[in-house]
Amino acid sequence: MSFIGASDAAKWSDGKLYGPDIRLCRSWKNDSRDVGPGDAFVALKGEETDGHLFVHKAIERGAKFLLINSSRFEELSLNAPEYGGITVITVTETESALAKIAAEYLKFYAPEMIGITGSVGKTTTRELTLNLLQSAKKVHSAIRSFNTVIGCSLTILAMPEDTEILILEFGTNHFGEIREMVDLFPPETAVITEVAPAHLEGFGTIEGVLKAKMEICESRKLKTIIFNYDNKLLRNELSYKFNNIQKIGVGKESGSDLRIIDSDLSLSGEGATLVSEYDFNGTKFKLKTNLFGLQHAFNVGYAFLAADLFGVGQDNIEKNLSLFSAISGRGRCKKLPRNLWIIDEAYNANPSSMRAAIENTLNVACSSELSAYAVLGGMRELGASSLHWHQEILAITSLFQRILLLGDEWFDPEIEVPCNAERYKSFEEITPLAENFLKPDSVILVKGSNSYGLKRLVALVTEG
Repeated sequence: MSFIGASDAAKWSDGKLYGPDIRLCRSWKNDSRDVGPGDAFVALKGEETDGHLFVHKAIERGAKFLLINSSRFEELSLNAPEYGGITVITVTETESALAKIAAEYLKFYAPEMIGITGSVGKTTTRELTLNLLQSAKKVHSAIRSFNTVIGCSLTILAMPEDTEILILEFGTNHFGEIREMVDLFPPETAVITEVAPAHLEGFGTIEGVLKAKMEICESRKLKTIIFNYDNKLLRNELSYKFNNIQKIGVGKESGSDLRIIDSDLSLSGEGATLVSEYDFNGTKFKLKTNLFGLQHAFNVGYAFLAADLFGVGQDNIEKNLSLFSAISGRGRCKKLPRNLWIIDEAYNANPSSMRAAIENTLNVACSSELSAYAVLGGMRELGASSLHWHQEILAITSLFQRILLLGDEWFDPEIEVPCNAERYKSFEEITPLAENFLKPDSVILVKGSNSYGLKRLVALVTEG
C-alpha cells in the first residue's frame, strides 16, 4: 500500500476494521453538522451529548469513514448491507484512539512542527505564521482554534501526506494539558506569545499560568523557543532553563533578539493598518499588515522569526503580510456608512486582551477624531480574582462616551460602575440598545468572553 490506510489506524488503536481499507488522510470531523462528502466522523462522548447519536446523520451528510466505540456497533446497525461501502473502526474509547492514530500518522510523515501557546495571540500568530510560510513551503494548520488534544488530532489527520511544516496551537485551562499534547505531538519549534491572567480558575496565579505554558518546552524534539522577551516572568524562567535550546526573544526592551523599535496603528480605507519597525541582528526594517492592535507587533515578530528559521526571504514576508486579513472576532474592523467603525473583538477576552483592545480603541478614536463606544462582555474563568480584574478594566474606560456591560461578572456588589456604563445580564437586553451607538464619526469596540455570543451583535450591527 502506497498510503496510510484504515487498516493502519485500526492497528495503531487496537481497533477492529469493517469495510474497505481506504486512505486515512481526509477531513476529520467530530460534529456531524460539519461533515461533508468523503469526510471521516469520530463519535465522541461529551458532558452534554454523545456523538454516537449522530452517526447516521454524519452518514447522510456523506461520511465515508467512522471511528466509534465497539460497544455501540451493533446498536447502530453498521453491519447492515446498506453501510457496506462505509469504513468503520471500532475501538474501546474513541477520544484516546483518535489521539493514538493522529500521533502515529504524525510519526510516519514527520513534518517539521511549530507549536504555539500563550495567554493571548495564539490564533493570530498561527495564522500569521501560516501566511508567511506557505509562500515557500507546503504548510498545514488548523482551520480554526483546534487547540486541544482532540482539535490537534483532527488537524493532523487532515494533513496532506506531502506536508513539510505543521503548525499546531496548544491551549490549556488546567495543568498537564499542554504536556499531554507535546508528548503526543512534539514540536521542534515552540512559540510562547504571552503569560497573562487567563483561566485563573485552573491555575490560581500568574505563576501558575507560566508553569502551564512552560509545558510546551518539554517537547522531546525541541530545537528553538521563540518567546515574549518583555514578559519578565517568562524571560527569567528561560534565562536559566533549556540552555541547550536556541532561544529568540521578541520585545521592545533592550536585549530582545528581535527588537520592536516603534509601532503605529491607524484606521484607514476599509480597515486597520499596523506598521511596526524592528531591529534584527543590527538590520532595521518595517513590516505592515492589516491588524488592529499595537500588541500585534509581537505576533508579527513571532511569525517573522518562524519564517526566517525556514528560510523565507524578506520580500516574500513583506508581500504576504500586506495581504493578511484579521480573523473574525479577533480585531477585524468593519467600516459602515457615515464614518462609523465596528471593532470586532467578540471571540474571547481576558484582562490582558481586554486592556489592549480598550487602549487601542481609545487611541485610534483620539487620533482619528472619533467618538468611542464599547460593548463589553464579562471575562470568564478568572476564579477568585474576577472582581479585581473586572474593576481594573472599568478603571480605564472613562474616555468612552458610553459602555454597555453584559454579564454577571459586572454585577458583583463590590464593583464600582462608572457613570458612562450600564449593566445588563442578557444578550436580548442589549440588542435594541446597540442601535443608539450607531452614530456618525464614531468607533464601537465589541469584546467579551465567547460564551456571551457578542459575535451575534457584530453581525446584527454590520449586516442588519
